[in-house]
Amino acid sequence: MGAERKIEVWYGRLEDAERFPDLAYWQSQDDNAKVNAAWALIEDAYLLKGIDIRESRLQRTVASLQRRED
Repeated sequence: MGAERKIEVWYGRLEDAERFPDLAYWQSQDDNAKVNAAWALIEDAYLLKGIDIRESRLQRTVASLQRRED
């Protein structure tokens, strides 16, 4: 997978926390690792909502089409 992830524990006020503490880690990951992590979050969200992941579909609506003039 990419760089080894270092886990840190931080205590303090949220306002004083680093804004993106794991940015360097995610930037070091390849596209496949990022997609797999995003998909795992989607699966967790569906599980928490009690929705079967097999029910998920890509949105297929189109708001408008316009002819491009060349």
